[in-house]
Amino acid sequence: MFGLDAPVAVIILVILCGFILPFILNGYLAKSRGKSVILMLLLTCIFSWIVTLILALLPKVEQARLR
Repeated sequence: MFGLDAPVAVIILVILCGFILPFILNGYLAKSRGKSVILMLLLTCIFSWIVTLILALLPKVEQARLR
């Protein structure tokens, strides 16, 4: 994979999926659920995928319509 040995590629994949992906997902989920993005990213540092699961279960916030 890109000229890397298999163990190095697996380590990079684990780091990407295990540590970086929750931050990307939680930022988007927090914004769409009407929660504080900064607070959710801070909680992601501590609880990681648990915060992602909680945010995914929350209902989306409807955008207010201007008349």
